[in-house]
Amino acid sequence: MPYFINTYRTPKPGKSTAVVRGVIESLKAIGRRGFVTIPISGPMPWATSATVGGTVGGFQTLDEVDALMDGLLADNMAGLAARDELSAMCDQVNNSVSRIVSPPPTPREGFVPKIISRTFLSAKPGKVRELTEFLLEWSEEIDIQGNTIVSVSLGGPIGNIRVARIVESLQALEDLGQQISASPRVQQLAELTSAPPIRAVARITYLNQP
Repeated sequence: MPYFINTYRTPKPGKSTAVVRGVIESLKAIGRRGFVTIPISGPMPWATSATVGGTVGGFQTLDEVDALMDGLLADNMAGLAARDELSAMCDQVNNSVSRIVSPPPTPREGFVPKIISRTFLSAKPGKVRELTEFLLEWSEEIDIQGNTIVSVSLGGPIGNIRVARIVESLQALEDLGQQISASPRVQQLAELTSAPPIRAVARITYLNQP
């Protein structure tokens, strides 16, 4: 199954623009497809600082992820050292490797991805597989002018599932949300999850599709 890596960087005060630019240059240097985001509406804006996100995709196996990590550690960790200046501008830096469980999205001619909404769900004990299958079935029914990606992180709480929806505008996201909230499947979702879903909305500032 495909995999991707997310990086999360919380800029120090006055360093947001420099961090965004640094993440873009880092993604360019890696050479894989991916994108960089800045928050529009964070999951808990009253409790956490704005985070610059970087996503690197196109890994078909975990061996490819290993190879990238090996490259960062080679030559006396030269790859990590090259990122020290960027990390020094941040209060916090972290990574996450995730496995994509949804089918590849269908390419859409003229589609310009601009907004990404990530919804985080926690399955009830023993309901992870059922929740995953439910989300995949529901995603096939939703009329979205964009892409849906269902994934699970290799780290973090067991049973957490993330649904990302990539669209062209905030209005498109709002229309999609109304469609979802009107679905009779909402009740079944509540029966499979242990807590209310948490959503984060971000703007894609740079897209790399080599």
